[in-house]
Amino acid sequence: MRTICTVVALVAFAFALTAADTKFDSKDGRYSAKFPGEPKVLPQKAGGIDVVITIFQKSDKIGYSVIYSDVPADVVKGTAPAKLLETGEKGLADTFKAKITKSGETKFMSGGKQYPAREITAEREDINLRVLLVMADSRLYQVYVVGPKEAVTSPEADEFFKSFEVK
Repeated sequence: MRTICTVVALVAFAFALTAADTKFDSKDGRYSAKFPGEPKVLPQKAGGIDVVITIFQKSDKIGYSVIYSDVPADVVKGTAPAKLLETGEKGLADTFKAKITKSGETKFMSGGKQYPAREITAEREDINLRVLLVMADSRLYQVYVVGPKEAVTSPEADEFFKSFEVK
């Protein structure tokens, strides 16, 4: 009987690990990411723009999120992608009342394409943010891990960022 219980427990544990390792594919968002659990999709409006937030709350202090929105065509046409990403960083700092501790331009490779991007770390009191902003044509992606410093710099956070793909 003990052996059967052990086998059942191991199978359940293996299933839980497999479920956590599955990618979330957003057909509408044209991206995928491997969240450490089952995320929720929360469509919203912000300043007249449709914003879709996909979030997994690991605990009351740790969260993983991918946010996307389409930047109006006239804004994209008249503004360099690097400037749009800088504006996104400023909005992040203002919204979260966070101090930017590291920021830099980068290139994001996905599906054989290269996109302008910006990597940001910020902090506010005991909350840390690790963010990747990606400008893919007129779509802005914001990939976040929020939590204590050890959570945003963890191997699990690294895997989350590495798993993000634009389709």
